[in-house]
Parts: sequence; C-alpha cells; structure tokens
Amino acid sequence: MRKAVFFPGTGYTCREALFLRLQSLLEARGWTVVPLEWSSIPFTPIETVEEAGAIALGFAICSLEGEDLDGCDEVLFVSKSLGCISALKYSDLMSIAARHVLLTPTPDALALISPSTDVECAVIGDTDPLMRSADLVSYGRNHSFPVMVVDGVGHSLKTGDGESTDRITGEIVSFVIDSLEACDLRQWE
Repeated sequence: MRKAVFFPGTGYTCREALFLRLQSLLEARGWTVVPLEWSSIPFTPIETVEEAGAIALGFAICSLEGEDLDGCDEVLFVSKSLGCISALKYSDLMSIAARHVLLTPTPDALALISPSTDVECAVIGDTDPLMRSADLVSYGRNHSFPVMVVDGVGHSLKTGDGESTDRITGEIVSFVIDSLEACDLRQWE
C-alpha cells in the first residue's frame, strides 16, 4: 500500500487547487491520499514558528494515529510552508521513511533535513518573503533534489489572476509528478 499525507500551511488548506490536483493524480497512480486539516488550530495568536510547528505536529500525531504508516510499502509527505516543518518533524519523531515534496519550505524546515531525509523536490516563488529562492536552489543542489522556482509569485504560489494561477498550478503539479516518476525510475535502474 502507498499513502500520501498532505500537510497544509497555516493559510493554505488541502482544498486549494494545487493540493486537489496533486491528490487526483496520485490517486490515479494508486496512492491513498490522507489530507490533514489545520482549520481547528487558531494560528493567529501564536507568536513563534516553533510554537505553531509544535501545535501542528501534535495535531498530525493525533490525526494519523490510525493510518498505519509503518505498514505501508511507500509513504509520501506533500507539505506546504509550516506543513513542511510538521512533516519533517513527524517523519523523524515517528521513524517513518517518507519521501518528501516541499512546497514553499522555510529555513526552519530546511534545518530539519538530515542526510537520511528523502526529499523528492521543492517548489518556491521567486518573491517568497520567507526564503530567497536562490538559497533553496543552492540547498537543493547541495542535497541532490530538484527545485522549481516559479516566477512572479510569492509564498502562496498564486497571482492575482485566476487564469495565471491555474497555469502556474498546472506547471507545479507537472513538476512534482515528473520528479516522483523520475525517482521511481531511478529505483529500478
């Protein structure tokens, strides 16, 4: 069995078009998708990334308790922003050998990547205020994973124009699926 867990950001739910399109394509490829929902977490009064990450991690532990990730043949964590921190901490804490797709990771998330962390790919906007895209590209090069830099967008990976955002979403989805398939092919070489 293959399970993909979606870890959203604080203001970016699993109902966003990017997550919905990835979910659809992964399910078509035989993955069971488990979307986490942070809507019950009151992030607004939380002052630090560490505190928000700890709350989200606790929520993930409770939400995934019955998912038997240890019994899966493959586990994929698709995460966005704060979700990257939660996914990386969860896989380390629970000793889950997950593959990671990092959408707009923050420097705090990159600090959690160890030599044994399996990062498939990462995506960032070229105007992301939380991390310079050049820094993520360099990090990805040094840790052997591809990084897509999306021109003209910030941390949300969206523009003010629905048609443009839809095109960008399609490009990101293609990049992620291509990265996952390239990894699958390398495993058979």
